Amino acid sequence: MKTAIAIDSLLSRDDSIFLLEMVLNIYPNSEIYTIAHKQGGILGPIETRPIVSSFLTHKAKDVSVFKKNFWIMPSAVKAIPLHPSIEKVIVLSRGYIHGLNLPANVERFLYIMDWGLVDQSNLGFQKLFAPYVNDWREKALRNYPKIAVSSETLKTALELPNAEVIAPTYRTEEYPFVRDEDHNFMFTHHLVYTHDLTVEEFRTIAKVLLSKGETVRIMGPDAHLESVKKEFPALEFAGDHCEATSALYSHQAKAVWDFSKNFFPSKAFGALATGRPAVVRDLKLQREYLTQGAHFLKDFSEGSIAAIREEVEGSYMSQDRKVLRRLGLKWNERLFKSRMVKFLDRRSES
Repeated sequence: MKTAIAIDSLLSRDDSIFLLEMVLNIYPNSEIYTIAHKQGGILGPIETRPIVSSFLTHKAKDVSVFKKNFWIMPSAVKAIPLHPSIEKVIVLSRGYIHGLNLPANVERFLYIMDWGLVDQSNLGFQKLFAPYVNDWREKALRNYPKIAVSSETLKTALELPNAEVIAPTYRTEEYPFVRDEDHNFMFTHHLVYTHDLTVEEFRTIAKVLLSKGETVRIMGPDAHLESVKKEFPALEFAGDHCEATSALYSHQAKAVWDFSKNFFPSKAFGALATGRPAVVRDLKLQREYLTQGAHFLKDFSEGSIAAIREEVEGSYMSQDRKVLRRLGLKWNERLFKSRMVKFLDRRSES
């Protein structure tokens, strides 16, 4: 049976790409279908497979441009040509690719990773098209008799009572654990990730932590922070790196600050896997996944940030690092793969 795997975009590495690789391990000979693909932008086994993309590939060479083309997503998805030999399609959707035109005889599997890939509150003229696009993607769900989702939060938001929840995973092997007795630990800094941090949010965090005499290291894409870098010459901007480098910084951090609005708090889990506490936004999704070792920031006022810093200051030395690691490894690759295989098996039997 010839199989295809569909995903919204192949433009840069993120958690959705790792999940695609996990499913590709199950179906190694699959073709890949996507809305936009930057050739060479995704390292690893994905680039060795046949990849079919839409006309948006020629316009959207990065994620920001891709999101700005939100308003023509339906046209782009409908125009993706599915090879007539395909008998099974596994769709990993972040809200759009599941609108593929699939022949009635094609066996289909839908795993919804995310629904908020595009922040519609920040759109310009594209807002005019939001009602049409949202209606299209909601109606497209009806083409899948059984659906899996990445969280209970998403299941409730989409009003899918019969959907199965399969929690995502991340590269746990990139976050090894160094025992205290094997290393003279010096918890020297706060590690702050820039993902989904606005300039003002970043400025407030940096201002508060530096005023308390803390050493702060910054990781993640930081082009949007160019205007504030000169304000904080003491800060170390390490840029965007792989998980292995993240782990090196995480091991000796007092806390890892991860404010990503992603569908899965992988950076926070990476922190826990190295035995370090994490600071995250106080969102329903974050509380679904994170428990002990997580500190929830309600807002970005100086008072709230200072209070969280005090929480961390009183706990990072006393918390059992092995307990935190177990929490960090709770959603591991093997568990995700086994649950996905069972889901696909049940689908094929139905």
